[in-house]
Amino acid sequence: MWVTDQQLRPIDGVDLSGVPTHRDPRTLPPPRPTGWVVRPGAGRRGTVIHDAACAAAAGGGHEVGTLEALDALMRPGARACHDCPAAEILVPALELGQGHG
Repeated sequence: MWVTDQQLRPIDGVDLSGVPTHRDPRTLPPPRPTGWVVRPGAGRRGTVIHDAACAAAAGGGHEVGTLEALDALMRPGARACHDCPAAEILVPALELGQGHG
């Protein structure tokens, strides 16, 4: 548990000099990829848009922001991956914009 210095109070008779005051950067998890990956489809399959952290996005495609991912999803034959949050997030966002352009 991490607390602020304002939350700490000395304890009579207890040496707190061994208590870490900074988080060890070696114990932090690696940063999670952010954004979206647009991968061209294989063969006749269309483009697939993945969350950047999706295992299926590894090894190819282009990293893009949200607006570019939505643009890619609007192309004929494109679809959002259902194995990651792409379909859950991008499809409803795309539907919100229908009829407003």
